[in-house]
Amino acid sequence: MTTAVLPADRRPLACPPDLVWKRLARLLAAPGRSRMRLWNPGTGKFSDTAKHCERLPSRPAALYLYSRRRTQTLWLDFDAKVHGPAAVAADLAKAAEWITECGGVVLTDRSSSGGRHLICPLAIGTSASLDEMNHLVRHLAARLPTLDITPNTNADTGCMTPPGSPCREGGYRQLDGTLDAAVEAFTTRSDPALLPRLLVLLGALNPPERQRATTTPDTPSGAIEYTVGAGDDQRISAPYVRHDPLPADVAAYATHGTINPARTTWQSNHEARQSVVVNAIARGHSLATLRDMIRPNGPWSQGLGAAYGRYDHRGDQALARDVAKAFDWLINNVLKSSPPRHKTKNSPGGYTLGPRGPKDLRDWLANATAWADREFAGKRYRWTVHAVLQSVAFYAVVAGEQRSGTWLVGVGGRALSLSCGLLSEDTMWRVLADLRERPGAPLVLVRHHIGTEADVYALTTQNRVTNDPAAAERIRIEPVHNAWLVLGHHLRRVYELVAHHGLTKKADIYAAAAVPRATGDAMVIDLEVAGLLKRTGRGAVTRGPVELDTIANSHHLDEYRTARLQRHQAERAAWKDWLDQREQARNGAPDADTHEHMVAPGTSQVHDEPTEHAYLDLMMSNGPPPMDDIDIEREAIHMIADLLGGRVVAA
Repeated sequence: MTTAVLPADRRPLACPPDLVWKRLARLLAAPGRSRMRLWNPGTGKFSDTAKHCERLPSRPAALYLYSRRRTQTLWLDFDAKVHGPAAVAADLAKAAEWITECGGVVLTDRSSSGGRHLICPLAIGTSASLDEMNHLVRHLAARLPTLDITPNTNADTGCMTPPGSPCREGGYRQLDGTLDAAVEAFTTRSDPALLPRLLVLLGALNPPERQRATTTPDTPSGAIEYTVGAGDDQRISAPYVRHDPLPADVAAYATHGTINPARTTWQSNHEARQSVVVNAIARGHSLATLRDMIRPNGPWSQGLGAAYGRYDHRGDQALARDVAKAFDWLINNVLKSSPPRHKTKNSPGGYTLGPRGPKDLRDWLANATAWADREFAGKRYRWTVHAVLQSVAFYAVVAGEQRSGTWLVGVGGRALSLSCGLLSEDTMWRVLADLRERPGAPLVLVRHHIGTEADVYALTTQNRVTNDPAAAERIRIEPVHNAWLVLGHHLRRVYELVAHHGLTKKADIYAAAAVPRATGDAMVIDLEVAGLLKRTGRGAVTRGPVELDTIANSHHLDEYRTARLQRHQAERAAWKDWLDQREQARNGAPDADTHEHMVAPGTSQVHDEPTEHAYLDLMMSNGPPPMDDIDIEREAIHMIADLLGGRVVAA
């Protein structure tokens, strides 16, 4: 069959770069990263930064890959500088074949220099850590010479230029395929088991050194959750068993013992054999069934059976060893990373719609939120203020008290940060210091911190901004979800109006959130990209398939919160020790080390007696300063008192 080639003037025009940038850059950007990197011709690097926008930048621009050391996209960079465009095309084709075989959705682009990008969005609600991605791309680079892994190995500055961006050599990055297909790829996304399957395909059964050092071997009791049976009949539990057929290359080796020369991931029979065992165990096989498969006249006797037959009488031991290794790897690297979902307060059916919390406190928070909307109108800072005010209201219920109808709360910034969507402690302290100095603010500082006791704030409504009774019905006194640390706190209010209070019309949502239409549309798009919202018609949205708990779990925010809590405990302990030492010094009670030094000077590093006497004579030879010096000092003190207003606090 021949393919007709259209004349140059009749070929379809490529999609305009500005449209490609507008529709894809937002989808490709790491969640929570509101800035992008720009090419600086002077430094020859992406050393400048700018706020991310939908307008096509005039200079080459790159989007960050990681947010809090995690990424939602497998983005590979193939460089043509050394090996040329032909080698780049061959390596990209291999990578695309492997990723597609493992359940990935792939789109590619090309630059003016001949370089190529392969972009694969991970499954909805999943992400990969820097260590996991570093481990994966190093295995890929060992088989794909043109792959540049530098952007994938740097969580802080790692970035890639998306399709549509200007190129350093001139022109723009051209998207392969249609723009609608690319948007569809980011809508459907890849299979949740993409990365584990890809690691199996590459033969990368060993975790990275850092992960191996911090991960303890799975205990027998822990494996019970993922397996059934015992001994030779142990197999993966039914909820975790894969039902898709074996990959063609794996089935060919298992049946006939043939290694596909195009599969460079298998350097020897060892990788091929282990790949067959892992894939078989993942599909419900056990050691006993594998023995049946490779016995004489069995379906795998000529392939996998022949591979173990090389060991003669030790073949069964080698098979048992490989099966144990496969179980260990599957449980610790695949099954534990994708546990079954459980309903929580933010999962479907796990909570009820409507307000939550005491009525008077909801009235206060509704008025405080309206005040923040007016005080910080048009500023992104107001979303941070909203989170701080909600955290203060939550702790008023948990640890506050009411006096004469006014809520009082005294909780430190560290504790508030844990219930404020994991905002930093510095952010909490800055916002509180800012609010208490503003006229008409809903927070009034009534007592400064004393020792280990925190500042105490009064939750006041002396500045009434809104009397709308519906505002209090759209308030929930609860902690801010940790997932907003990744997504961005500016999206929280729009989502909660839909998920917690049942608003569906965009016009109503924007009015309740006090945002203009253009800003609201951008927020809804971000929430749709994250899977939290979905469109149900023209101008209408509803809750999407992804839950906040899923996003928090995929970014391991519970571990991050636990680490921060442990750091807070250590800081509080150090602060209390310092206060105790200061109190002892004020009361004239030296600590143990000083006391030992004072009562037993002769027992530690003491010099001989002649040296001691010489030292004392030298010290005593200097008497008091002469009277002239004393007069000069007294005159200087008087000048400070007269001219600068100073006064002597201790004689």
